[in-house]
Amino acid sequence: MKVLSEFFLLFTITITTAFSTIFCIIGLSTRGWHFDSYRNLFCDQCPKIPSILAIISMMLLVVCLILLGLIIGRIIDQEHMLSMRLILPLLLLISTIFLLATLNSYLDFVDPNRGYSYYLTIVAFVFAYLASLLASFWLGNGGFISKTYSVQISIES
Repeated sequence: MKVLSEFFLLFTITITTAFSTIFCIIGLSTRGWHFDSYRNLFCDQCPKIPSILAIISMMLLVVCLILLGLIIGRIIDQEHMLSMRLILPLLLLISTIFLLATLNSYLDFVDPNRGYSYYLTIVAFVFAYLASLLASFWLGNGGFISKTYSVQISIES
């Protein structure tokens, strides 16, 4: 029987959120949104809705990283921990929704010829979705119970 600690769960959420943030920043800053002309998301002819949604989701991911750093570093008091358990999954979920809305609204304005930055944003969405699922698990199993979770792993040879 293995024991999954709360620190390891928070560390995993931090790593997946960091990967999502990195892919989101790279996807926003590179010029591969449209395959034919290699334009970035902030060109004059490009729609403004996807760029605004992508910037908001990137800022929310950065805020989540800061909150996770404060939680892991035990800088946040225990009396504020209950509100952090509610805020963190909510912010990750909102960021995931904004990333998905970015991808969907971008598809409304262009033809199916998409570049590599679009696919980097899809990878950022997948990591943000995974982080929000892990944060929801942390919210559901955390609270005022013990700091460890028992996970039954059976390996048969």
